[in-house]
Amino acid sequence: MRISVLSLCVFSLLAAPSFGRIVPLSSAPYARRSQVVEREVEVELPGDVGRSPLHNRVTRHIRPFADEVPQLQRRDDVDNGAINRTDNPQPIRGPKGATFLHESNKAIDRQNADYLSVPPTDNGVIPNLKWSFSLSKTRLLKGGWVREQVVTDLPTSTLVAAAEQRLAPYAYRELHWHRVAEWAFVLKGTVRITGNDEDDRNYVADVQEGDLWSFPQGVPHSLQAGPEGAEYLLVFDDGNFDASGTTFMVDDWIAHTPRDVLAANFGFQDASAFNNVPASDPYIVPATSWPSLDEAKQAVSSNPGGEVDTPYHYALSKKDPTPAPGGGGWTKITDYRDFPASKTLASALVHVEPGALRELHWHKEAEWGYIVKGKGRATAFAGGATARTFDLQAGDTWVFPTNYGHYIQNVGDEPLEFLEIFRGAGFGSQVRFNDFSLTQWLALNPPEVAARNLNVSIDTIKQLKKQKQTIVAGVNKSK
Repeated sequence: MRISVLSLCVFSLLAAPSFGRIVPLSSAPYARRSQVVEREVEVELPGDVGRSPLHNRVTRHIRPFADEVPQLQRRDDVDNGAINRTDNPQPIRGPKGATFLHESNKAIDRQNADYLSVPPTDNGVIPNLKWSFSLSKTRLLKGGWVREQVVTDLPTSTLVAAAEQRLAPYAYRELHWHRVAEWAFVLKGTVRITGNDEDDRNYVADVQEGDLWSFPQGVPHSLQAGPEGAEYLLVFDDGNFDASGTTFMVDDWIAHTPRDVLAANFGFQDASAFNNVPASDPYIVPATSWPSLDEAKQAVSSNPGGEVDTPYHYALSKKDPTPAPGGGGWTKITDYRDFPASKTLASALVHVEPGALRELHWHKEAEWGYIVKGKGRATAFAGGATARTFDLQAGDTWVFPTNYGHYIQNVGDEPLEFLEIFRGAGFGSQVRFNDFSLTQWLALNPPEVAARNLNVSIDTIKQLKKQKQTIVAGVNKSK
Protein backbone atom coordinates (compact mmCIF):
# COMPACT_ATOMS: atom_id res chain seq x y z
CA MET A 1 0.00 0.00 0.00
CA ARG A 2 1.36 3.46 -0.94
CA ILE A 3 1.13 6.23 1.65
CA SER A 4 0.99 9.80 0.37
CA VAL A 5 3.36 12.48 1.66
CA LEU A 6 0.37 14.48 2.92
CA SER A 7 -0.83 11.54 5.02
CA LEU A 8 2.62 11.19 6.60
CA CYS A 9 2.68 14.88 7.56
CA VAL A 10 -0.76 14.68 9.18
CA PHE A 11 0.21 11.54 11.06
CA SER A 12 3.45 13.18 12.31
CA LEU A 13 1.58 16.19 13.68
CA LEU A 14 -0.92 14.03 15.52
CA ALA A 15 1.78 11.79 16.94
CA ALA A 16 3.99 14.63 18.17
CA PRO A 17 1.86 16.83 20.45
CA SER A 18 4.84 18.95 21.42
CA PHE A 19 4.87 20.25 17.84
CA GLY A 20 1.30 19.87 16.74
CA ARG A 21 -0.90 20.61 19.72
CA ILE A 22 -3.03 23.75 19.75
CA VAL A 23 -2.43 25.94 22.82
CA PRO A 24 -4.57 28.78 24.15
CA LEU A 25 -3.40 32.18 22.95
CA SER A 26 -2.81 33.27 26.54
CA SER A 27 -0.20 30.52 26.85
CA ALA A 28 1.62 31.37 23.65
CA PRO A 29 5.20 32.50 24.26
CA TYR A 30 4.74 35.74 22.31
CA ALA A 31 1.54 36.85 24.06
CA ARG A 32 1.40 39.32 26.94
CA ARG A 33 -0.77 37.48 29.41
CA SER A 34 -1.89 40.63 31.19
CA GLN A 35 -3.10 42.11 27.90
CA VAL A 36 -4.82 39.21 26.15
CA VAL A 37 -8.58 39.53 26.12
CA GLU A 38 -10.78 36.80 24.73
CA ARG A 39 -14.37 37.27 23.63
CA GLU A 40 -16.92 34.54 23.31
CA VAL A 41 -19.04 35.21 20.23
CA GLU A 42 -21.26 33.09 18.12
CA VAL A 43 -19.73 32.43 14.71
CA GLU A 44 -21.99 31.64 11.79
CA LEU A 45 -20.81 28.55 9.89
CA PRO A 46 -22.14 26.74 6.87
CA GLY A 47 -24.54 23.99 7.82
CA ASP A 48 -22.34 21.17 6.65
CA VAL A 49 -19.31 22.29 8.63
CA GLY A 50 -18.61 20.72 12.01
CA ARG A 51 -18.27 22.96 15.05
CA SER A 52 -15.37 22.86 17.54
CA PRO A 53 -14.72 24.91 20.71
CA LEU A 54 -12.23 27.02 18.75
CA HIS A 55 -15.03 28.37 16.56
CA ASN A 56 -16.52 30.28 19.48
CA ARG A 57 -13.29 32.05 20.40
CA VAL A 58 -12.42 35.15 18.42
CA THR A 59 -9.46 36.94 19.97
CA ARG A 60 -8.78 40.62 19.69
CA HIS A 61 -5.32 41.94 18.81
CA ILE A 62 -2.84 41.13 21.59
CA ARG A 63 -2.69 44.90 22.33
CA PRO A 64 -6.36 45.73 22.98
CA PHE A 65 -7.62 49.08 24.21
CA ALA A 66 -6.94 49.79 27.87
CA ASP A 67 -10.65 49.73 28.75
CA GLU A 68 -10.80 46.12 27.57
CA VAL A 69 -7.86 44.98 29.69
CA PRO A 70 -8.60 43.54 33.14
CA GLN A 71 -7.52 46.02 35.79
CA LEU A 72 -4.62 44.56 37.73
CA GLN A 73 -3.35 45.73 41.08
CA ARG A 74 0.18 47.17 40.98
CA ARG A 75 2.54 44.82 42.73
CA ASP A 76 4.77 46.26 45.42
CA ASP A 77 7.77 44.46 43.97
CA VAL A 78 7.55 46.06 40.52
CA ASP A 79 10.76 47.97 39.72
CA ASN A 80 9.70 51.46 38.70
CA GLY A 81 13.24 52.64 38.00
CA ALA A 82 13.90 54.61 41.20
CA ILE A 83 17.45 55.41 42.27
CA ASN A 84 18.96 52.83 44.58
CA ARG A 85 20.12 55.08 47.41
CA THR A 86 22.68 53.57 49.76
CA ASP A 87 26.01 54.45 51.38
CA ASN A 88 27.37 51.13 50.16
CA PRO A 89 26.39 50.97 46.48
CA GLN A 90 26.54 47.57 44.82
CA PRO A 91 25.92 46.37 41.25
CA ILE A 92 22.59 44.85 42.23
CA ARG A 93 19.04 45.56 41.14
CA GLY A 94 16.28 43.26 42.35
CA PRO A 95 17.25 39.65 41.64
CA LYS A 96 19.99 40.67 39.20
CA GLY A 97 23.66 41.35 39.83
CA ALA A 98 25.98 40.52 42.71
CA THR A 99 28.08 42.35 45.28
CA PHE A 100 31.64 43.52 44.63
CA LEU A 101 34.30 41.01 45.55
CA HIS A 102 37.09 43.46 44.74
CA GLU A 103 37.56 47.16 45.55
CA SER A 104 35.60 49.87 43.74
CA ASN A 105 35.71 53.67 43.84
CA LYS A 106 32.85 54.20 46.29
CA ALA A 107 32.81 57.99 45.95
CA ILE A 108 32.20 57.76 42.20
CA ASP A 109 29.73 54.91 42.65
CA ARG A 110 27.67 56.99 45.10
CA GLN A 111 27.56 59.92 42.69
CA ASN A 112 26.57 57.69 39.77
CA ALA A 113 24.10 55.24 41.24
CA ASP A 114 22.36 54.81 37.89
CA TYR A 115 25.58 53.58 36.30
CA LEU A 116 25.93 50.86 38.91
CA SER A 117 22.29 49.91 39.50
CA VAL A 118 20.86 50.55 36.04
CA PRO A 119 17.12 51.31 35.80
CA PRO A 120 15.17 48.59 33.93
CA THR A 121 14.05 51.20 31.38
CA ASP A 122 17.63 51.77 30.21
CA ASN A 123 18.45 49.75 27.13
CA GLY A 124 20.90 49.48 24.27
CA VAL A 125 24.15 51.35 23.85
CA ILE A 126 24.35 55.15 24.17
CA PRO A 127 27.83 56.69 24.40
CA ASN A 128 28.79 58.73 27.43
CA LEU A 129 26.98 62.09 27.40
CA LYS A 130 28.32 63.49 30.68
CA TRP A 131 31.53 65.12 31.85
CA SER A 132 32.50 66.56 35.22
CA PHE A 133 34.82 69.56 35.46
CA SER A 134 36.26 67.80 38.52
CA LEU A 135 37.85 65.36 36.05
CA SER A 136 39.44 68.11 33.95
CA LYS A 137 43.10 69.02 34.31
CA THR A 138 43.37 72.37 36.09
CA ARG A 139 45.87 74.87 34.78
CA LEU A 140 47.26 76.82 37.75
CA LEU A 141 48.42 80.36 37.03
CA LYS A 142 49.57 83.45 38.91
CA GLY A 143 46.27 85.13 39.69
CA GLY A 144 43.88 82.27 39.08
CA TRP A 145 43.20 79.00 37.28
CA VAL A 146 41.23 77.49 34.41
CA ARG A 147 39.91 74.04 33.55
CA GLU A 148 38.23 73.04 30.29
CA GLN A 149 35.78 70.61 28.77
CA VAL A 150 36.49 70.13 25.07
CA VAL A 151 35.64 67.49 22.49
CA THR A 152 38.56 65.29 23.58
CA ASP A 153 37.00 65.14 27.07
CA LEU A 154 33.41 64.61 25.88
CA PRO A 155 33.49 63.34 22.28
CA THR A 156 29.73 63.73 21.85
CA SER A 157 30.05 67.50 22.42
CA THR A 158 31.24 68.47 18.95
CA LEU A 159 29.45 71.83 18.79
CA VAL A 160 30.17 73.34 22.22
CA ALA A 161 33.22 73.59 24.50
CA ALA A 162 33.39 75.20 27.92
CA ALA A 163 35.71 76.29 30.71
CA GLU A 164 35.47 77.20 34.37
CA GLN A 165 37.76 80.12 35.13
CA ARG A 166 38.78 81.80 38.38
CA LEU A 167 40.42 85.20 38.76
CA ALA A 168 41.96 86.44 42.00
CA PRO A 169 40.95 89.95 43.14
CA TYR A 170 41.73 92.49 40.38
CA ALA A 171 43.49 89.89 38.19
CA TYR A 172 43.14 90.16 34.40
CA ARG A 173 42.39 87.56 31.80
CA GLU A 174 44.78 89.09 29.30
CA LEU A 175 43.79 90.83 26.07
CA HIS A 176 42.79 88.23 23.45
CA TRP A 177 40.26 87.22 20.82
CA HIS A 178 38.84 83.97 19.39
CA ARG A 179 37.77 82.64 16.02
CA VAL A 180 34.63 81.45 17.88
CA ALA A 181 32.02 83.26 19.95
CA GLU A 182 32.53 83.50 23.72
CA TRP A 183 29.47 83.34 26.02
CA ALA A 184 29.76 83.56 29.82
CA PHE A 185 27.72 83.19 33.00
CA VAL A 186 29.12 84.73 36.20
CA LEU A 187 28.98 82.21 39.05
CA LYS A 188 30.50 84.42 41.79
CA GLY A 189 31.91 87.92 42.00
CA THR A 190 32.07 90.78 39.50
CA VAL A 191 33.88 90.88 36.16
CA ARG A 192 34.74 94.04 34.24
CA ILE A 193 34.67 93.43 30.51
CA THR A 194 36.09 95.56 27.70
CA GLY A 195 35.66 95.00 23.98
CA ASN A 196 36.03 96.69 20.59
CA ASP A 197 34.12 95.95 17.40
CA GLU A 198 35.23 96.22 13.78
CA ASP A 199 33.56 99.64 13.44
CA ASP A 200 35.94 101.39 15.86
CA ARG A 201 33.48 101.30 18.77
CA ASN A 202 34.27 100.13 22.29
CA TYR A 203 32.41 98.82 25.33
CA VAL A 204 33.09 98.72 29.10
CA ALA A 205 30.76 97.15 31.69
CA ASP A 206 30.72 95.40 35.06
CA VAL A 207 29.05 91.99 34.91
CA GLN A 208 27.54 90.85 38.21
CA GLU A 209 26.84 87.38 39.62
CA GLY A 210 24.09 85.73 37.59
CA ASP A 211 24.68 87.98 34.55
CA LEU A 212 25.90 87.13 31.05
CA TRP A 213 28.38 88.49 28.57
CA SER A 214 28.94 87.51 24.97
CA PHE A 215 31.66 88.46 22.50
CA PRO A 216 31.04 87.55 18.84
CA GLN A 217 33.85 85.81 17.02
CA GLY A 218 36.85 88.01 16.33
CA VAL A 219 35.96 90.74 18.85
CA PRO A 220 39.05 91.54 20.99
CA HIS A 221 38.36 91.78 24.70
CA SER A 222 39.68 91.59 28.23
CA LEU A 223 38.31 90.52 31.63
CA GLN A 224 39.20 91.78 35.11
CA ALA A 225 37.93 90.53 38.46
CA GLY A 226 36.54 92.87 41.08
CA PRO A 227 37.69 93.27 44.70
CA GLU A 228 36.31 89.89 45.77
CA GLY A 229 37.68 88.00 42.78
CA ALA A 230 35.45 86.14 40.32
CA GLU A 231 34.55 82.71 38.98
CA TYR A 232 32.59 82.20 35.79
CA LEU A 233 31.57 79.67 33.17
CA LEU A 234 32.77 80.25 29.60
CA VAL A 235 30.99 78.59 26.66
CA PHE A 236 32.28 78.53 23.07
CA ASP A 237 30.40 77.59 19.90
CA ASP A 238 32.92 74.95 18.77
CA GLY A 239 33.69 71.73 20.63
CA ASN A 240 37.28 71.66 19.33
CA PHE A 241 38.25 74.78 21.24
CA ASP A 242 41.86 73.66 21.80
CA ALA A 243 42.55 73.47 18.07
CA SER A 244 45.34 75.67 16.76
CA GLY A 245 44.10 79.01 15.49
CA THR A 246 41.23 79.33 17.97
CA THR A 247 42.55 81.76 20.60
CA PHE A 248 44.92 84.67 19.96
CA MET A 249 46.77 86.46 22.81
CA VAL A 250 48.10 89.97 22.29
CA ASP A 251 51.41 89.38 24.13
CA ASP A 252 51.91 86.09 22.28
CA TRP A 253 51.63 87.88 18.94
CA ILE A 254 53.92 90.75 19.92
CA ALA A 255 56.51 88.36 21.36
CA HIS A 256 56.66 86.57 18.00
CA THR A 257 56.95 89.65 15.81
CA PRO A 258 60.35 91.23 14.94
CA ARG A 259 61.07 94.28 17.09
CA ASP A 260 61.74 96.58 14.15
CA VAL A 261 58.39 95.64 12.67
CA LEU A 262 56.71 96.46 15.98
CA ALA A 263 58.45 99.83 16.12
CA ALA A 264 57.36 100.66 12.58
CA ASN A 265 53.81 99.49 13.19
CA PHE A 266 53.31 101.51 16.38
CA GLY A 267 55.27 104.55 15.18
CA PHE A 268 58.10 104.23 17.72
CA GLN A 269 61.66 105.22 16.97
CA ASP A 270 63.04 102.85 19.59
CA ALA A 271 62.13 99.17 19.30
CA SER A 272 63.37 98.49 22.85
CA ALA A 273 59.95 99.53 24.21
CA PHE A 274 58.85 95.91 23.75
CA ASN A 275 61.87 94.19 25.23
CA ASN A 276 59.95 93.10 28.33
CA VAL A 277 56.91 91.61 26.62
CA PRO A 278 56.46 88.08 28.06
CA ALA A 279 57.89 85.46 25.76
CA SER A 280 55.59 82.80 27.23
CA ASP A 281 51.85 83.22 27.46
CA PRO A 282 50.89 84.22 31.06
CA TYR A 283 47.15 83.83 30.30
CA ILE A 284 46.21 85.57 33.58
CA VAL A 285 47.92 88.74 34.77
CA PRO A 286 47.86 89.66 38.50
CA ALA A 287 46.91 93.20 39.55
CA THR A 288 46.22 95.06 42.78
CA SER A 289 43.47 97.55 41.90
CA TRP A 290 41.02 98.80 39.33
CA PRO A 291 39.46 102.20 38.59
CA SER A 292 35.79 102.84 39.18
CA LEU A 293 33.46 101.97 36.30
CA ASP A 294 32.88 105.67 35.60
CA GLU A 295 36.62 106.28 35.47
CA ALA A 296 37.09 103.31 33.12
CA LYS A 297 34.39 104.59 30.78
CA GLN A 298 35.77 108.12 30.91
CA ALA A 299 39.20 106.83 29.92
CA VAL A 300 37.82 105.58 26.58
CA SER A 301 35.19 108.29 26.07
CA SER A 302 37.31 110.06 23.46
CA ASN A 303 37.11 107.05 21.17
CA PRO A 304 35.93 108.48 17.80
CA GLY A 305 33.58 105.57 17.10
CA GLY A 306 31.74 105.84 20.41
CA GLU A 307 30.14 102.88 22.18
CA VAL A 308 28.90 99.73 20.48
CA ASP A 309 25.16 99.74 19.73
CA THR A 310 24.83 96.08 20.74
CA PRO A 311 25.97 95.71 24.39
CA TYR A 312 28.13 92.70 25.18
CA HIS A 313 26.57 92.46 28.66
CA TYR A 314 23.11 91.14 29.57
CA ALA A 315 21.77 91.61 33.13
CA LEU A 316 20.15 88.19 33.47
CA SER A 317 20.14 88.52 37.27
CA LYS A 318 17.64 91.39 36.94
CA LYS A 319 15.38 89.62 34.47
CA ASP A 320 12.08 88.47 35.97
CA PRO A 321 11.86 84.67 36.00
CA THR A 322 9.02 83.02 34.10
CA PRO A 323 7.09 80.72 36.46
CA ALA A 324 6.60 77.26 35.01
CA PRO A 325 2.94 76.52 34.15
CA GLY A 326 3.40 73.12 35.78
CA GLY A 327 4.65 74.66 39.02
CA GLY A 328 7.82 73.59 40.75
CA GLY A 329 10.20 76.18 39.35
CA TRP A 330 10.97 78.88 36.80
CA THR A 331 13.06 79.68 33.74
CA LYS A 332 14.99 82.61 32.28
CA ILE A 333 15.33 82.13 28.53
CA THR A 334 17.76 84.26 26.50
CA ASP A 335 18.65 84.35 22.80
CA TYR A 336 19.38 86.95 20.13
CA ARG A 337 15.88 88.42 20.46
CA ASP A 338 16.71 89.98 23.83
CA PHE A 339 20.52 89.67 23.79
CA PRO A 340 21.54 90.58 20.22
CA ALA A 341 25.26 90.14 20.91
CA SER A 342 24.65 86.40 21.40
CA LYS A 343 23.47 85.31 17.96
CA THR A 344 25.02 81.85 17.84
CA LEU A 345 24.26 80.64 21.39
CA ALA A 346 20.85 80.56 23.09
CA SER A 347 20.34 79.66 26.74
CA ALA A 348 17.90 78.90 29.52
CA LEU A 349 18.60 79.18 33.23
CA VAL A 350 16.29 76.61 34.83
CA HIS A 351 15.32 76.46 38.53
CA VAL A 352 13.70 73.20 39.71
CA GLU A 353 12.36 72.72 43.24
CA PRO A 354 13.08 69.47 45.14
CA GLY A 355 11.08 66.59 43.70
CA ALA A 356 10.05 68.56 40.60
CA LEU A 357 10.82 67.64 37.01
CA ARG A 358 11.94 69.49 33.89
CA GLU A 359 9.31 67.83 31.75
CA LEU A 360 9.92 65.22 29.05
CA HIS A 361 10.91 67.20 25.97
CA TRP A 362 13.33 67.53 23.06
CA HIS A 363 14.98 70.24 20.95
CA LYS A 364 15.84 70.74 17.29
CA GLU A 365 19.41 71.54 18.34
CA ALA A 366 21.75 69.61 20.59
CA GLU A 367 21.50 70.65 24.24
CA TRP A 368 24.70 71.31 26.18
CA GLY A 369 24.07 71.67 29.91
CA TYR A 370 25.79 72.66 33.15
CA ILE A 371 24.70 72.13 36.75
CA VAL A 372 25.02 75.40 38.69
CA LYS A 373 23.86 73.86 41.97
CA GLY A 374 21.92 70.88 43.28
CA LYS A 375 21.55 67.25 42.20
CA GLY A 376 19.75 66.01 39.14
CA ARG A 377 18.89 62.86 37.27
CA ALA A 378 18.32 62.65 33.52
CA THR A 379 17.52 59.94 31.00
CA ALA A 380 18.42 60.39 27.35
CA PHE A 381 16.19 58.59 24.81
CA ALA A 382 17.93 58.02 21.47
CA GLY A 383 15.14 56.18 19.64
CA GLY A 384 15.41 52.58 18.51
CA ALA A 385 14.65 51.27 22.02
CA THR A 386 17.81 52.86 23.45
CA ALA A 387 17.95 54.96 26.61
CA ARG A 388 20.52 55.75 29.30
CA THR A 389 20.23 57.46 32.70
CA PHE A 390 22.77 59.87 34.15
CA ASP A 391 23.25 61.36 37.62
CA LEU A 392 24.33 65.01 37.78
CA GLN A 393 25.96 67.20 40.44
CA ALA A 394 27.27 70.77 40.59
CA GLY A 395 29.99 71.33 37.99
CA ASP A 396 28.81 68.49 35.75
CA THR A 397 28.17 69.05 32.05
CA TRP A 398 26.23 67.00 29.52
CA VAL A 399 25.20 67.00 25.90
CA PHE A 400 21.95 65.58 24.56
CA PRO A 401 22.36 65.25 20.79
CA THR A 402 19.81 66.84 18.51
CA ASN A 403 16.26 65.55 19.00
CA TYR A 404 17.13 63.18 21.87
CA GLY A 405 14.18 62.98 24.26
CA HIS A 406 15.06 63.72 27.89
CA TYR A 407 14.01 65.08 31.27
CA ILE A 408 15.93 66.39 34.28
CA GLN A 409 14.59 65.64 37.76
CA ASN A 410 15.64 67.23 41.04
CA VAL A 411 16.59 64.29 43.26
CA GLY A 412 18.21 66.36 46.00
CA ASP A 413 16.94 68.19 49.06
CA GLU A 414 17.82 71.66 47.73
CA PRO A 415 16.76 73.57 44.61
CA LEU A 416 18.40 72.44 41.38
CA GLU A 417 19.63 75.09 38.93
CA PHE A 418 21.20 74.41 35.56
CA LEU A 419 21.93 76.03 32.22
CA GLU A 420 20.72 74.74 28.88
CA ILE A 421 22.85 75.99 25.96
CA PHE A 422 22.06 75.64 22.25
CA ARG A 423 24.12 76.26 19.12
CA GLY A 424 22.79 76.32 15.58
CA ALA A 425 23.40 73.41 13.22
CA GLY A 426 25.91 75.42 11.17
CA PHE A 427 28.92 77.24 12.61
CA GLY A 428 28.06 80.92 12.97
CA SER A 429 24.36 80.39 12.30
CA GLN A 430 21.76 82.27 14.31
CA VAL A 431 19.82 80.23 16.87
CA ARG A 432 16.81 80.81 19.09
CA PHE A 433 15.58 78.78 22.04
CA ASN A 434 13.06 76.05 21.20
CA ASP A 435 11.68 72.93 22.78
CA PHE A 436 8.94 70.36 22.16
CA SER A 437 6.86 69.10 25.10
CA LEU A 438 5.83 65.44 25.04
CA THR A 439 2.75 66.15 27.15
CA GLN A 440 1.61 69.02 24.95
CA TRP A 441 2.19 67.06 21.75
CA LEU A 442 0.02 64.18 22.94
CA ALA A 443 -2.67 66.56 24.22
CA LEU A 444 -2.87 68.49 20.93
CA ASN A 445 -3.55 65.35 18.91
CA PRO A 446 -7.09 64.01 18.54
CA PRO A 447 -7.47 61.91 21.71
CA GLU A 448 -8.15 58.73 19.72
CA VAL A 449 -4.79 59.04 17.96
CA ALA A 450 -2.67 59.12 21.12
CA ALA A 451 -4.87 56.58 22.91
CA ARG A 452 -4.59 54.11 20.06
CA ASN A 453 -0.81 54.53 19.75
CA LEU A 454 -0.12 54.26 23.49
CA ASN A 455 -2.79 51.65 24.27
CA VAL A 456 -4.34 53.79 26.99
CA SER A 457 -7.86 55.04 27.51
CA ILE A 458 -9.13 58.14 25.75
CA ASP A 459 -9.98 59.62 29.16
CA THR A 460 -6.29 59.38 30.09
CA ILE A 461 -5.29 61.43 27.05
CA LYS A 462 -8.00 64.01 27.70
CA GLN A 463 -6.45 64.75 31.10
CA LEU A 464 -3.13 65.88 29.56
CA LYS A 465 -2.28 69.58 29.57
CA LYS A 466 -2.42 71.40 26.24
CA GLN A 467 0.06 74.03 27.47
CA LYS A 468 3.76 73.30 27.88
CA GLN A 469 4.38 72.61 31.55
CA THR A 470 8.15 73.22 31.31
CA ILE A 471 8.59 72.07 34.94
CA VAL A 472 6.21 69.72 36.72
CA ALA A 473 5.80 70.04 40.48
CA GLY A 474 5.01 67.30 42.91
CA VAL A 475 7.12 64.47 41.53
CA ASN A 476 7.98 62.30 44.49
CA LYS A 477 11.69 62.00 45.15
CA SER A 478 13.16 58.52 45.06
CA LYS A 479 13.88 57.08 48.47
